[in-house]
Amino acid sequence: MSVRIGVIDYLNVQPMYYRMRERLAAADVTYVYGVPTTLNRMLLTGEIDLAPISAIETARYADDLVILPDLGIATLGAVKTVLLFSWLPDPHELDGLRIALTDQSATSVALLKVLCRDYYHITPRYVVRPQHLESMLREAAAALLIGDDALIEGTLRRSLGHRGMPYVFDLGDEWLKWTGLPFVFALWSARRDRLTAIQDAGVVAALYESKAEGRAHLEAIAQAYAPRLGLPPGVCLKYLRDLRYDLTMEDKQGLLLFLTRALPDLDVRRLHLWLPEEGITVPLVETLPVTPEPLMC
Repeated sequence: MSVRIGVIDYLNVQPMYYRMRERLAAADVTYVYGVPTTLNRMLLTGEIDLAPISAIETARYADDLVILPDLGIATLGAVKTVLLFSWLPDPHELDGLRIALTDQSATSVALLKVLCRDYYHITPRYVVRPQHLESMLREAAAALLIGDDALIEGTLRRSLGHRGMPYVFDLGDEWLKWTGLPFVFALWSARRDRLTAIQDAGVVAALYESKAEGRAHLEAIAQAYAPRLGLPPGVCLKYLRDLRYDLTMEDKQGLLLFLTRALPDLDVRRLHLWLPEEGITVPLVETLPVTPEPLMC
């Protein structure tokens, strides 16, 4: 059976797939494109074999999935593509009000809910809507956008109807202010029952090679992708340069802290890293000197 690779069709993953089709031209692989929530579902149902999926979904289904080491999408501070647009100047003022949530993300939605509950200490009313800022803000006091749409709206900062320009809060920055740690939005995760096929097809090696070459060609990627968004190449380049793709020790600490907040009943020992060259998986917590303690605030 062909190895099926999920691809998020956003700017932020372009460096990870740089010339990947060329590397795997002789392999029996297929590519499936979709937004994060679509790929989440397809990986869990076995329609694809590996993909960059929402970090929280990897945790929820840790018995079926493993994490590829040194691959992720994280940020230390502002991410620019996970934004809360609000008619109110302070998130604390959203208590009891409606927030429209994107239908394209699981991790970003969970992050916002954690921030509202444990950092802002508010209880908004949440509704899930198709990702379109103007329509979302017609019926809600705030709206959560992700991906390319968020980058466009956050850069253009346009007025919406008679109400003018909404305020913007970057959730990566809000997380950093609260915890002092990076935030991991996506993990490259693979199905446990397809690890041999993935390894035999050379997919893992191709991913690491593509990441290395893609990060060396960020300017070319930004130049090629910018017209699609209608943004200056410099905006796209700065965005790519600010992302973290390596899943460092600090990133893993931020990840586990988030998961203990978002999924209080999760046994983090169920989360495993896959070490393809050694043919084994190891608990993620065993790769850290200490497990981060949950924040008390």
